[in-house]
Amino acid sequence: MAGIGFELKKLFSKEGMVLNLRANLYASIVTTGPMIMGALLLFGMKYLSIWAGASYHQQDLIIVIITYSLLFSLLLSSTVSFILSRYIADMVFIKQYKRILTSFYGSLSILLFFGALGWSIFLYLSKLPFIYGFLSFMLFCEALMVWMQLNYINAVKDYQKLTLGFIFGILVALITGFFFSIFFSDIVTALLSATCIGYAVMLLTYTYVLHRFFPLGKGTSIKFLEWVIKFPSLAFIGFFNTLGLFIHLMLMWRSPLGIQVHGLFWHAPAHDIPALFAFFTILVTTVNFVTSMEVNFYPKYQLYFSLLNKGGSLTDIENAHLEMLTVLRQELYYLAQRQFFVTILAIVVVGEVLDTIGLGFTSSMIGLFRVLCVGYGLYAIANSMMLILLYYADYKDALLSTFTLLIVNTIGTWITIQLPENFYGFGLVFAGLGMYLVAWITLFTYSKRLDYFVLCKQPIFIKENDNLLLRFIYALDQKAN
Repeated sequence: MAGIGFELKKLFSKEGMVLNLRANLYASIVTTGPMIMGALLLFGMKYLSIWAGASYHQQDLIIVIITYSLLFSLLLSSTVSFILSRYIADMVFIKQYKRILTSFYGSLSILLFFGALGWSIFLYLSKLPFIYGFLSFMLFCEALMVWMQLNYINAVKDYQKLTLGFIFGILVALITGFFFSIFFSDIVTALLSATCIGYAVMLLTYTYVLHRFFPLGKGTSIKFLEWVIKFPSLAFIGFFNTLGLFIHLMLMWRSPLGIQVHGLFWHAPAHDIPALFAFFTILVTTVNFVTSMEVNFYPKYQLYFSLLNKGGSLTDIENAHLEMLTVLRQELYYLAQRQFFVTILAIVVVGEVLDTIGLGFTSSMIGLFRVLCVGYGLYAIANSMMLILLYYADYKDALLSTFTLLIVNTIGTWITIQLPENFYGFGLVFAGLGMYLVAWITLFTYSKRLDYFVLCKQPIFIKENDNLLLRFIYALDQKAN
């Protein structure tokens, strides 16, 4: 995200309401595009299926196949997302740009192999009709490739093409779905095919942008596995964070609100729909983390470590440290303030609006929406602090915060499922609160003693890892070069 923040600073430095609006639009698209696109596709396909006269079972089947394909591909990609971010940052730092695109195809090949195998088994056990299973498999693989490409997007500065890619992908999917629903006799096949085409358009757009930005590859494509060995906690941080954010949805699928659609495909519309609307309330924090936190905090962070690395005076280092902490507290305060305002606005105003516009929200769904808004709001602030811990390379505390999210959300949601419906959603609230407290305490404890951790708590002698996998990687890399 530092790459995005640095470039956005150039946009925000230009005066004018239109230019600032453009910078916010680009930041919103880059950071929240996948979420927005997924939601718009789900809503669009839902209404297209209703317009085409699909039965309730067909509507549910379309929604769960798309949801499962996107969600589980995202979960798989999260295992390498932070590792690849660290790898890309290191390659940029040492100016080994030719290794970046190579790592993309290496990591993608490995995940596609395991993902395709696992998803094929899941589809077989679900006993979907062959054409539905095939389209779900295609969508899963396409979405996995898109999520992987997004790990590399933070180094890409062509925001216009990224924005157009998102919009074009959505429009192609919805327009294709409209025509397919007219000419196809099976509405499920029609709309799933259209969704696959929409993601294919986005995949091709990103491929073009990445190849246009990064030079042709160099070295072995599995060089990034060396970073997996060096920083194994990053894999767990990404996985715990993503699973911890969505585990309550999966558990609620098998709750009293859950409905079996087909085989292993379940959903809980009375919970999923309020959760989707509540999830949108954290987009303001996601965007603000880039447009405000990154743009204002990163220069102070960069100055502090530049002074450390380039022999700055002790006074300058102490002043830079103090200034960095001041900006960090200030930006986190503003971030929390904005999220608090949006959460209150959603609870008071949006809840009333949902009750009157006739989208099928019951009183219990509106109550659940309000509870989930609180949970997602706490998570948004906690996640921002966890990302700052990653800035400081405090992987241990970042891992602890994401593990807290996963464990508390899992246990809390399981307990609330055994209780009356009035308690649903509180598992996420306690999980968000737990992650917030852990991230807050560890972040400011670590940042106050940052000089000690950076200068003193380091090994005197660096012991390089040496195992068969590393030797194999080194041998392949030498041969490839």
